[in-house]
Amino acid sequence: MEEDLVEQLGGALRRLAQVRQSLPMGGLPMGEYWMLQQVQRRLAEEPEAGGVYVSALMECTHASPPAVSRTLRKLEEKELLQRRTNPRDRRTTYVVLTEGGQRLLEASRRQMEELARRVAQRMGEDALRGLTAQLDQLTEAVLEERDRMPLE
Repeated sequence: MEEDLVEQLGGALRRLAQVRQSLPMGGLPMGEYWMLQQVQRRLAEEPEAGGVYVSALMECTHASPPAVSRTLRKLEEKELLQRRTNPRDRRTTYVVLTEGGQRLLEASRRQMEELARRVAQRMGEDALRGLTAQLDQLTEAVLEERDRMPLE
């Protein structure tokens, strides 16, 4: 493979990561924003649950218990979510979004919708859908090939 192509792929991946970090996330770091989204998504899937168990967040993020706990603590300090003890089983803790957390996610969603609308208008909807599909293919290929590489 040409060295030029290797540099182009590496540069494109770096630029894409930088763009991702600059998306409207209510001023939160990506990990915190993503955690809020996971809480919202799981609450929407099971509204009768009343909250999302911390163990479920550990499972879906594949993060260590200390890392999840740290992220949750930061979000609590920002008053975007609350941890509660399950009244039926005091050994388990679940998480709920606060009104502030819901507002932040809603405002971010509206900003992302507007951004997507503008980009689609500029590039064309079909071109954007095609590019999105190609980026998914690229992501899958990079991850699969990375996993096939011997560890050094």
